[in-house]
Amino acid sequence: MGLMIGRRKELDDLAEYCRSGKAELICVYGRRRVGKTYLVENAFEGSFAFSATGSEDKRERTQLKVFHSALREFGCLERAMPADWFEAFERLRGVLQSDSVVRFRGGRRVVFLDEFPWFATKRSDFLYAFADFWNRWASKQDDVVVIVCGSATSWIIKNLFENSGSLYNRVTRQMYVAPFSLHEVEEMVESLRLGWSRDAVLQCYMVFGGLPYYINMLDRRKSLPQNIDALCLDVRASLRREVPHLMEATLGESPLHRSILRVLSASKAGVRRKDLVEKLAGGNSGTLKRALDDLEKCGYIRKYKNRYEKRKPTVYQLVDPFLLFSFRFVEDGKEASWQSFIGTPAYYAWRGNAFEIACLCHIQQLKHAIGISAVQAECFPWMSSESDPGVQVDLVIERADKVTNLCEMKYTDGEFSIDKECEEDLRRKRQVFQSESGTGNAVLLTMVSAYGLKENAHSWDIVATVTADDLFAF
Repeated sequence: MGLMIGRRKELDDLAEYCRSGKAELICVYGRRRVGKTYLVENAFEGSFAFSATGSEDKRERTQLKVFHSALREFGCLERAMPADWFEAFERLRGVLQSDSVVRFRGGRRVVFLDEFPWFATKRSDFLYAFADFWNRWASKQDDVVVIVCGSATSWIIKNLFENSGSLYNRVTRQMYVAPFSLHEVEEMVESLRLGWSRDAVLQCYMVFGGLPYYINMLDRRKSLPQNIDALCLDVRASLRREVPHLMEATLGESPLHRSILRVLSASKAGVRRKDLVEKLAGGNSGTLKRALDDLEKCGYIRKYKNRYEKRKPTVYQLVDPFLLFSFRFVEDGKEASWQSFIGTPAYYAWRGNAFEIACLCHIQQLKHAIGISAVQAECFPWMSSESDPGVQVDLVIERADKVTNLCEMKYTDGEFSIDKECEEDLRRKRQVFQSESGTGNAVLLTMVSAYGLKENAHSWDIVATVTADDLFAF
């Protein structure tokens, strides 16, 4: 097996599940390209009693053909394809009961069904047959472990975790595989011998997110801008069509999902639901709700309440770095070269937005830097609904200890220096927030600056400073 970066907890958990002494139905899920398959294959060292991967082809016959081929590979002697999924799983049972079946440590018979949602094509009896296989036989075998894995997170939640039929409450373990943190991305960059500075690693994260598949594609002979051109922006770039593939693989063919992401990619702090409806020119509210739920479950967007505005409207915000980059620069073909784009106003606008997303993805590290790791807190951006001109706070950390941090985020090429105008703007933000929220908390101004804060006569109101280095802590 290959080198494993991070994932220590996931590996320990999978090992513990195998020591449970009972049948296990484990669901491993997470964003496409996050490394789920690699994790499972490393955890079990490839010692599967049976393994099959669903095909992107949406025809049931193709899925049965793939499954039949895997059955043959693992010792099934039947030459003819199964007539249906019930017969296919009956043959799988035969493979698992054979004397030559491969066993993992402790005699475990491990079944790995990768890209599980792809097997379940429309109008297929796959899920019914799988449920029958598990309920009637596999769940009664103390040495059987069945691992199902997939990137279609919303499908998995709906059809496995929230199933109200024959698979109700059958999944014994759920494992969400998150994208890498900055710390883990840095480890991977070092393992690839790229020789990049921490600033380059941060910008790499801001483009590709914490996705091992993309990072593993980086060419150490090239700089980060050259890699971005080669992988994303060149005419034949490998990732130029990644977003359409990603959407189809995880959410199906609905154009609504991409339309929502395109709208959200243009707004740093997110879009209120009612404004989103207007920008999308109306449409069925139920369909929009389902699409938003799908995107949230996949981890592409998040929702939060603008809690100090009347009626507490729901706001949706894009939080996937790669999708932000793609919708800004790849989808519309705006830029042919990243290298020529660096230094332009649009580049700095993207960089500020992408840095804020990186911070939102590292809230625990940010809290640790402030010294409030153990303090419960709600974290959300905030927009004034009354002030003119408008006021926006990049991140509010409202703490259980009756303190609120208003975080201003800045990505500059060196230490950020507060001038008189900036000082007055920060004080106004605090005053407007206190007035509109009616909070009784102490309100503290906090600076999150990639290269730190230069102390001067205008910086005394800042009580804490968080740097990019702090985000790499763990």
